[in-house]
Amino acid sequence: MKTLKNNQQFIEVVGFGDATLDFLCTIDSLSNYNQPTLIKNFKKSGGGSIATALIALQRLGGSSAFIGSLGNDWIGKEIIRGLKNENIECTGVQFHKHASSTFSFIQIDERSGKRAIAYYPGSRILIKFDPKAKEMIKKSRILLIDGYTPDEDIKAAEFANSCGVKIMFDANILYEKTDKILQFTDYLITSESFLYNYSKNKDLDTSLKMLYEHYKPEILVTTLGKKGSVAFLNNKILKVDSFKVEVKNTTGAGDVYHGSFIFGILKKWGVWETMVFSSAVAALKCTGHGGIKSIPDFITTINFLKKHKININNYKI
Repeated sequence: MKTLKNNQQFIEVVGFGDATLDFLCTIDSLSNYNQPTLIKNFKKSGGGSIATALIALQRLGGSSAFIGSLGNDWIGKEIIRGLKNENIECTGVQFHKHASSTFSFIQIDERSGKRAIAYYPGSRILIKFDPKAKEMIKKSRILLIDGYTPDEDIKAAEFANSCGVKIMFDANILYEKTDKILQFTDYLITSESFLYNYSKNKDLDTSLKMLYEHYKPEILVTTLGKKGSVAFLNNKILKVDSFKVEVKNTTGAGDVYHGSFIFGILKKWGVWETMVFSSAVAALKCTGHGGIKSIPDFITTINFLKKHKININNYKI
């Protein structure tokens, strides 16, 4: 956490949403219903869209707090231990005695790094926008939400907006009430599927412009996986290619991009520069087998950018 002149502590970013324990199985190729496959490597790792983004932010040098809902079980304890090891503030976590914590089974294709995910939401759906969440959001600069529990996310976003706290929305799934969240969103990063589901149009430029014109966020970015990312800025499309690396596991790459993008916003970098930086962090994450183990720190990312002949003078901290 950062400290103000009057010694009052504040948190730069509050994440409201998902934290999971991922069971990662590396296999020769993704299995199907009638063809068993041998697990070549197995690991447990913290995961979840919000938690992974916060971990990326922490590794780069930011400060954050997690607000989520967990069961009072060994999985929840493992999740909390992992978050605390990253120096993420966890006093806003809500525990439920009779609910199971959220977990995922993830198959990872050893050759391509592609994965298949089976997700158990468990306690995730029990998250509430409570007084502790209010207290933490009020003293932050950015609220990160994922929209998976729209009613509670809307409450959190509306409150953050009333306090002058900026809102980043990690938009992956289009729900009936997503429109209300978008109305409060300052920084919007969408998946490609979300963008096309929203616009009902398969033209990238047209879809981006349509989404921007409807909600006019300060920043609008769509991630495209291995194709890179695009932004709509000053009525123009900005395109950043992904970095070519030896991919071992793509799990969480998009979430890492979001956390890295927040870091760039906090440092007041330009949108294009932040997109390049976030792409580099996400690429480095994909070079390791673990879910979060290979998320890099700031120096590692800068060295990677130098290696790829990117002007690092753009990245002052």
